Amino acid sequence: MAYQLRHFEERELACRHCGLQGCTDELKEALDDYRDRVKLPVVVNDAFRCTVHNAAVSLVAKSQHPEGTAADIHVPGLSLQEMYDAAKRIPAFQYGGIGVYDKGFIHVDVRHGIARWAFVGNVERSASALVIG
Repeated sequence: MAYQLRHFEERELACRHCGLQGCTDELKEALDDYRDRVKLPVVVNDAFRCTVHNAAVSLVAKSQHPEGTAADIHVPGLSLQEMYDAAKRIPAFQYGGIGVYDKGFIHVDVRHGIARWAFVGNVERSASALVIG
């Protein structure tokens, strides 16, 4: 049985280009857990991306978005540090990917392997360029 979202609608996670849905249940559950942790509305800037949309907007060659395992989110009222710290407390993100972007959002993904980074402008750096720890 497919995971039933508690805090989001499927359309929020669909491709912004074509409306295709493709997020994994693991990502959906982790996003709901993140929303429970922050106790504030979470805005999904981008989640699943079809390959056409991903090619147009991705800053990296191997993006998790077309795999359905990633979302770019922000929480109005929280700093980048606070959003990052909350993501580190969600096991699927803690052991997956968390990226921090100076445009005011974070990337979270449920890849199987820890990855941390920051983008300052369009230049990839260590996560420590924007957050601590």
